[in-house]
Amino acid sequence: MANTTLSGYLAAAQSGLTTQMDGLADNVFSALGNSIDNSTTKYMLCDVQIDLASLTAGTTGDETIEIYLVPSVDGTNDPDWATGSADAQQNISLFVGSVPISQGAGAKRAVLRNVALANGSFKWAVRNRANATLAGSGNTLTWRPHSYGDGA
Repeated sequence: MANTTLSGYLAAAQSGLTTQMDGLADNVFSALGNSIDNSTTKYMLCDVQIDLASLTAGTTGDETIEIYLVPSVDGTNDPDWATGSADAQQNISLFVGSVPISQGAGAKRAVLRNVALANGSFKWAVRNRANATLAGSGNTLTWRPHSYGDGA
């Protein structure tokens, strides 16, 4: 009988967001990142890493970065995506998780594990909930694909 195992990482870390996070104010949704085509590689899952340049996060204990995966079912057209600070109903179903941000000053790094990827094209986005504006440069979202394997 075969055992299901982890595949290990299937590719190097890939860029999902770069300048879209720079200077992002508290409670604001970012613009969408570049389109990523998963229809050939067919990656199943990924781990997402958020790197924030120097930041003095809030001190309320609920500082996070929300992560969104925005799929394009037809490979061309994205679903409606709202930027700005107002709660946006159309963004809710695209939420894949959030990562806590440690309080205090300094560079921050956080990881969200096992995010299910879209079958075709998709884009990344975030919402800043760190109770502070992100640094003007040096903020990134990277992702690294993995899957399950047959351990036979």
